[in-house]
Amino acid sequence: MSSRKTMAVLACTAAMCAGVSAGAGEAPKYPDWSGRWLRTTSASFDPSRRAGLAQNAPLKPQYEALFRASLNAQAAGGQGHDPMAHCIPPGMPRMMIVYGLGMQILITPETTFMIFGEPMFQFRHVYTDGRAWPQKITPTFSGYSIGQWHDADGDGRYDTLVVETRAIKGPRAYDSSGIPFHENGETIVKERIHLDKGDRAILRDDITTIDDALTRPWSISRTYSRKAPLWLENVCGEDQHQARIGNEDYYLSGDGYLMPTRKDQPPPDLRNFEQR
Repeated sequence: MSSRKTMAVLACTAAMCAGVSAGAGEAPKYPDWSGRWLRTTSASFDPSRRAGLAQNAPLKPQYEALFRASLNAQAAGGQGHDPMAHCIPPGMPRMMIVYGLGMQILITPETTFMIFGEPMFQFRHVYTDGRAWPQKITPTFSGYSIGQWHDADGDGRYDTLVVETRAIKGPRAYDSSGIPFHENGETIVKERIHLDKGDRAILRDDITTIDDALTRPWSISRTYSRKAPLWLENVCGEDQHQARIGNEDYYLSGDGYLMPTRKDQPPPDLRNFEQR
């Protein structure tokens, strides 16, 4: 099913369920998170801090070394440990940075859908039907999310979605600087998503990441502003200028030739190609 068809189906489903969630004369049971949500802060994982080492990620020494190596590679002109540079989806929790055209949230009683317009039209399914964790989960970049609705202010309406996400596929990084995760794939991400009490056009996501590369859980908070919906089709591979050959990253110039990405970079191994 194409991205456009999928979004149309989800939109219709949300519209039908909106009518089910409240009876005649009743206040809506679920919050109004309609519209398009754009981030209000930087694309660093912790938006309260500057990028790079200033993120102060609580990494164990081995992973701190990997992070510094990524920063050094980027300073030399390479991509470092940034899987998105190779059209690999950002995955959780990086996708909650919200890139490009933003995020749309569709709420139904059983599932809350999150649709991301760019860079790769990712989807999240947050199951709120009371299910238990499956015995076996096939990892995906978005992970497997189970949520519970809470009425935090006691007014009889849900206002906060508490989510736990497991089974997140790699390779991943927290942001473009290359802050790494543990390779064991046991990351758990916990979130509290809610509207700002003073401004209903601001959505907040309090995120805590639990990962074996960290010395402690890492908690940050992101905010998004509500805008009118706008969705455009984007195919990452149509304008991809990065090329990985073996373990090296090269750049494809406008005339179709490979170019180095750093000083003294070795050329690709062409032993299996006829030389002219």
